[in-house]
Amino acid sequence: MAGVLVFAVMLYLEGTHSSVDPIRLVEGVDPGWTALSVVGMAASYLAATMGFLGFVPERIGFARAGLAQLAGSFVRLVAPGGFGGMALNTRLLLRAGIAPGPAASSVGAGQLIGLGLHLGQLAFFLWLTGFRPDPTSSKDDTVLGWTIMACLVVLALLAVALVVAPTLRRWALRKVVPLTEGSLGRLRQLARHPGHLAFGMLGQLLISITYAWTLYCCVRACGGHPKFAAVAVAFLLGNALGSAVPTPAGVGGVELATTALLAETTGVNNLNAVVLFRLITVLLPVLPGWLAFGILQRHKAL
Repeated sequence: MAGVLVFAVMLYLEGTHSSVDPIRLVEGVDPGWTALSVVGMAASYLAATMGFLGFVPERIGFARAGLAQLAGSFVRLVAPGGFGGMALNTRLLLRAGIAPGPAASSVGAGQLIGLGLHLGQLAFFLWLTGFRPDPTSSKDDTVLGWTIMACLVVLALLAVALVVAPTLRRWALRKVVPLTEGSLGRLRQLARHPGHLAFGMLGQLLISITYAWTLYCCVRACGGHPKFAAVAVAFLLGNALGSAVPTPAGVGGVELATTALLAETTGVNNLNAVVLFRLITVLLPVLPGWLAFGILQRHKAL
C-alpha cells in the first residue's frame, strides 16, 4: 500500500510541477525510442549491481545485490541525497555477515570512485561538445559556461565556510567521515584483485552512461535529434545540480536544471523529454523497488 501511495504522490508532483500533461505526453511519444529508454533504465540497475559488488571482495549473491539496487529506487524517495541507497547497501552487507567497518568502507569506496568517474565523464563529454572555457570570449557567456562557473564559486564558498565555521565543519565531518573512513584501505585491499576492482569501476562508469542513454532515447522519442555527447553533459551536470534540491529524488530541481542545460547544449527546449525521462527513471521503478524491498525484508537480508 505504501508503494502505491508514493507512486501516486510522485505522479501528482510530476504533473503539477511542469506544464506537461504526463498522460498526454506518453500517448504522443515514439514507442520504439520509448522502449529503448526503458531498456536503458533497466540496464542502469545491472550497472549499479556491478558497481556495488565490485567493491565488495566478500561473496554476495548477484540476485540479492540486484534486488537491493532496485529497492534503492523506492528508498531514495524517503531519503533524498542518496543517503537512503547507501544506508540500504551497508545494511545488506551487515546482514550478510560483513563487519561494520569493511561494510561501510566498501560502500564509501564505491561512492568515491563513482564521483571521480562522474566528474571525468563530464569533462570528457564537455570536450566532445567543443566547450572550451575562455574568459576573454563573450561566446562563453552561456547557461553552460555560467553553470560551471557557478559550481566553482559554490565550491569555493563552501570551502571557505568550512574553514571559518567550526559548527559547520563538525556537521560536515559527521556526514562525510562515515562514508569515506576506511575507503582507501578497502581500495588497497581490492587492488590485490584487479579483476574485481575493474568490474566495480566498469559498473560505476556504466551507471551514468545508461542514464545518459535513457535521456537521449527520451529526447529522440519526443522528436529531437541531438548528439549523444550534448545529452550526456546535460544529464551529468543537471542531475548533480538538481539533486541538491531537498526533495525526494530531486523532484523539481533535476527537471529544471536538465531542461535548461539541454536547451543550451542541443538548442531545443526538451521539457517533454525530461518529464518522460523522469517518469521512466523515477516513477516506473517505484513499485518494483517497493516489491524488491519487501522481498529482501522477508528473507531477512535487510
